[in-house]
Amino acid sequence: MKLGLFAAAWLAGAFVALRLDPALLPLSLLLLAALSAGIFSRIHRWPLWPVVLAVVVLVAIVRAEFNDSPAPSLATPDNQTVTVRGTVVNDPEATGQFIKLVIESEVIDLGVGDQPFSSKLLVYAQPSPTQALRREPPYFRYGDHLLIEGLASTPRALAEFDYPAYLANQGISGVIYSRNAVLTAPSAEKAGGWRGRVFDLRGRMSENLVDALPDPQSAIAQALFLGKRGRLPSDLVEEFRSTGTSHLLAISGLHVGSVMLIALTLGAGILGKRWNAYLIFPFALIWFYVLISGAPPSAIRAAIMGTVFLVAVVLGRPRGILPALALSAAAMTAHSPQVLQQISFQLSFGAMAGIAMVLRLQERVGAAIAGWTAAKPFQGSHWLGFILRWTAASFIVSLGATMATWPLVGFNFDRIPILGILATALALPALPFILLGTLATSLGGLFHPAIAQIFGWITWLPLSYLLELVSRFPALAVSGGWIGSWLVWAWFLIIGALLLLRTGFAYRLPQGSLAGTLLKQPTEPGAGRSGVSSTALPNFSVAIAFVVVAVFIWTRIFAGVDGKLHVYFFDVGQGDSVLIVTPEGKQILVDGGPGAESATSALARHLPKGDRSLDMVVLTHLDSDHSRGLLEVLDRYDVASVLFSPENPQSIQSAMYPQWRSMLDREDPMEIPAEAGQQVLLESGVSLQVFNPSAQANLGSRNNHAVVLRLVYDDVSFLLASDIESEAENRLLRSSPKINSAVLKVAHHGSLTSTTPRFLAGGILRLR
Repeated sequence: MKLGLFAAAWLAGAFVALRLDPALLPLSLLLLAALSAGIFSRIHRWPLWPVVLAVVVLVAIVRAEFNDSPAPSLATPDNQTVTVRGTVVNDPEATGQFIKLVIESEVIDLGVGDQPFSSKLLVYAQPSPTQALRREPPYFRYGDHLLIEGLASTPRALAEFDYPAYLANQGISGVIYSRNAVLTAPSAEKAGGWRGRVFDLRGRMSENLVDALPDPQSAIAQALFLGKRGRLPSDLVEEFRSTGTSHLLAISGLHVGSVMLIALTLGAGILGKRWNAYLIFPFALIWFYVLISGAPPSAIRAAIMGTVFLVAVVLGRPRGILPALALSAAAMTAHSPQVLQQISFQLSFGAMAGIAMVLRLQERVGAAIAGWTAAKPFQGSHWLGFILRWTAASFIVSLGATMATWPLVGFNFDRIPILGILATALALPALPFILLGTLATSLGGLFHPAIAQIFGWITWLPLSYLLELVSRFPALAVSGGWIGSWLVWAWFLIIGALLLLRTGFAYRLPQGSLAGTLLKQPTEPGAGRSGVSSTALPNFSVAIAFVVVAVFIWTRIFAGVDGKLHVYFFDVGQGDSVLIVTPEGKQILVDGGPGAESATSALARHLPKGDRSLDMVVLTHLDSDHSRGLLEVLDRYDVASVLFSPENPQSIQSAMYPQWRSMLDREDPMEIPAEAGQQVLLESGVSLQVFNPSAQANLGSRNNHAVVLRLVYDDVSFLLASDIESEAENRLLRSSPKINSAVLKVAHHGSLTSTTPRFLAGGILRLR
């Protein structure tokens, strides 16, 4: 209790300093007065607690004032060119078209020469050609010293999110988009130190998840376990948000708590509870998890809470959640008082307070269910009780967290998901299986890919359950615009009062009533026991794992080709991507779309589960809306051959060329330069005819050198015209007598410079 009071006093002082911004001189005088009062109280043997708490409050205020130095703002007009030198201070992550990284800037040039500028900047960068050839994606590392030239951008508030305030709370003063980020320090390869090695391990674990799981399951696994959300499809993120389950995608106390419970179960099962040595395993695992997840503030806070809990177990002290919650929050604000202003901190803190409020209810409901199953035994009653307890715990924890945070959600995001409690309750039972499975998959891949593949099959089931849940759950929400700050304050004052009164509040309910059964701790010996042995959960998990593996293997055995030609035109936005699957099962991908995940997300929906092979990839030309997605395809899939337009001065000058060339050299597929007149026999009766480019033609633009294909299957044909313009179309009309096709993929996304009337009605191209 004393520890909790100290922590609460510290938090109160930090909050006062951030809200009122008091001057340091009066604070110093008040602190001296408080110390004098403490000495006076000691002399007269008066209670020292009020004085000690007052001193803690004042020290916290002084600490916050000394730390209150806002980062300088990158005050430039939008799209102004800036040049910055700085060091990467995060784990860079690939997004749709750029690499997202945070740098600690040292010098900036706004067009008037170098000036000192010490601040964090959020940078969306593409590597220089040299960098793309030297390193694997994501091309940048923690500790790299970079010279970045790009366009400054002013962050703007989104419809339901104050993005500038979010960045400011993280100490980020501006955003830069750069297509030329250059590694400047020759020793930058070893500049990362221990954190760099942790991020390297994180990257390898991420690659293991990508290799062992299909999309979008691999993207969800990376978000839930490693905190990497750059590969999440935007439509999937919206589904999580609209169903009120988006908090599951952010590493928080829920995830750390699940990892700790898993580790406690495994540690007790392996070492037993006779000595406290089994507690070393959960302690090590939760801090390992914090490090590989990128050490977000919410995870650090939860790890501190978990550590306090484990220490309390060792010392035999009370294990209440409130002292641990208060201590973790105080420790984080002591390091950085500004964390109190971050919405992520507020939401996580509020959620944990809500969970603390309902823990007693959850324990009593679980005990009531265990007593009911013990009193009425029947075959399977133990397992029924186990499932009911798990379901009830998920719902109650979800209820407590959601009810505690709904005003914050409505106030900051202007919407309140009505069914978020139910959706979260249905999702929570899968979370421990997902976390345990992704841990085993990512670590197993460090030893051998086959180990990762086996655990990936098992983990696929709970991940697919979660995806189906959020995609099919009703998205009902009400506006939160009516919620003012006064309501947020009033709500959390009520919660605080309930938490303080909870320990002294006794339920006085009639014996035998339903409420009494649920809310009173059972007093009968053994009534609180679940009836499920300590090995039940591990045995249950192993049984489920064997069932999943068996189902997966038999599904693969019976999944065969259907003897039909399939041509899929993927919706990848402003770009092209086409998948061809022949009657005998040959798989050919033509172009990959504009985003890193454009093609891989689409392939995961149309290829057999676990199939990571492509017989051929075709790159029509190096424009990013056709080529960027193929980089990820080459990295993740086993590609037998690549058909592409021959390298020429124009293609070599493309911004995508260094990354494309580097990926080909690294993956080493069979390279086939395309030329008009070629014919690729895919199988009996199915072929690809190449109509463009022509070695003899000099048609100027890169678009006119794009690969044009005609897919022929018996008397059905598809003309894939890429981005050719009228000059190339006219050449095709003159030189290709058999261009008529049943289906035309219009050139250059239907632009005015392509698919001309002459090309359509010239008497040679007749759609039939």
